[in-house]
Amino acid sequence: MKILTLIKLTVDVSQLKYEKDGSPLVEIAPNKMGDSDKCAVEEAIRLKERYGASVTVLTVGATRDHERIIRDAYAMGVDEGYIIEVEEYQKLQATTIGDIVKAFVEKTGPYDLILLGAGSLDTHSYTLGSIISSKIGIPIISSVDSLSYNGSIVKAESVMEDGVYVFQAPPPLVITLTTEANEPRIPTLKTILKSKKMEVKKLRLEELGVKPRYVTIEDVRKYFVERKKIIIDAGEDLEKAVETIYSILKMEGLVK
Repeated sequence: MKILTLIKLTVDVSQLKYEKDGSPLVEIAPNKMGDSDKCAVEEAIRLKERYGASVTVLTVGATRDHERIIRDAYAMGVDEGYIIEVEEYQKLQATTIGDIVKAFVEKTGPYDLILLGAGSLDTHSYTLGSIISSKIGIPIISSVDSLSYNGSIVKAESVMEDGVYVFQAPPPLVITLTTEANEPRIPTLKTILKSKKMEVKKLRLEELGVKPRYVTIEDVRKYFVERKKIIIDAGEDLEKAVETIYSILKMEGLVK
C-alpha cells in the first residue's frame, strides 16, 4: 500500500495578534503544520504500522518552515517527503494545487490513498479534496471523523448535524480528515534526531509541467460584534426580569 499525505504550512491562529483596526499581524505570526493535516499524517502512520504501507508527504512552498513541517512528519514516522518549490505559494489557487498533486501522482505514484486535512486553518475553503478527486479521477470521502481499513475496504464515518454517515469503498481513494479523527502522536527524541538526517526532496513546477494560477486575498479583518450592553437588574422581581428579557428577544426576532 502506498499513501500520499498532503500537508500545509498555516498560520498558528492561536497566537495571532491584531492591529487596533482588527487587521491580523500575519507577517509576525508563527507557522505550523495544519491541525487536520497532522491528523492525516497520524492516520497514514497508523496504516503503515498495521499494513506495512509506505507513506509520502507533500507540501507546496519555498521557506525553511516548509522543510520544518516535512521533518515534523518524518519525526512522526513518514518515509519520504517532498516540497514543490513555489515562491508565491500563498497566492496559489486551489485548482493549481490540484494540478500539482495530479502531476506529482503521475510522476511518483500511483497511490492507494491520498490523505489530507478537511480544511486549513487559514482559508477554510474545504475544496481541495474534491478538486484532487476530480482531477485524478478517483472517489473521495470527505470530513472523516473515524477511519478503519481491513486490508481491502476502507470504512469511514462522518458526523453530520443530522446523524453519523458511514461510508465503505475500496482504494484508490481521496480522504479528507477532521481533527476528530485521531490524536496525533508526540515524536520521541530519537525520531526527532533521526528526522534531521533524512533528505527532504524538492521539485519545481517546471519539472511537473504545471503552470501556476494565482488569487490574491485583498483584505482580512477581525470580525467585531457590537453588543447592545443591555443590563437587567432582576432584584427581587425575577418574574418581571424574565418578561423583560422575553420582550427584548421578541423585539430582536429571536423568539416568537
